[in-house]
Amino acid sequence: MITVRDLHESDIPWILDYWFRSPREQIESMGVDWAKFPEEAVMRQNLLEKCHSNQALYQSKLNALIVERDGIPVGFHTLFPYIEQDFGIFHAHLFRPGDRRQGISSRSYPLACRVFMERFELKRILFKTPSQNRGAIRVKEKLGIRHIGEESIGFGIIREGTSAQVFELARHELDALFITKD
Repeated sequence: MITVRDLHESDIPWILDYWFRSPREQIESMGVDWAKFPEEAVMRQNLLEKCHSNQALYQSKLNALIVERDGIPVGFHTLFPYIEQDFGIFHAHLFRPGDRRQGISSRSYPLACRVFMERFELKRILFKTPSQNRGAIRVKEKLGIRHIGEESIGFGIIREGTSAQVFELARHELDALFITKD
């Protein structure tokens, strides 16, 4: 069973291993600009602060969700950047290459989108997927998320000028993601 839940402090090693111990070419293939990438200690501290500050809130405001398969972390989804009551940009990562092409993302995307839409009262979610990431593009196509164009991106840790396929999911389209598509 695939589920999503808030990031916990105990998940931080999974995320750090993904970013810092995956093959460098795997991370670079996503369009990552290492010059924009934080040091591991900085990322660890940022994630810890995010977890700790969220614990004090009445309702979670985390923009990071862990994907679990049968109770074991297998990946994560983030929403960054985002503007509450408007839109956010969705990101998806699976920790191990062997977990790709297993249908995990086609089940976790809808779950995470629902959490993010409700949590941040979003009107829409955008997916700006580097054009070379065919697997991630196929997930959006399989789910029926609307392709709205192509653009050059460079936000966050992404290399300036990275070509991306842009998809959009409006709030009223969310329930359609839960209809099984074979």
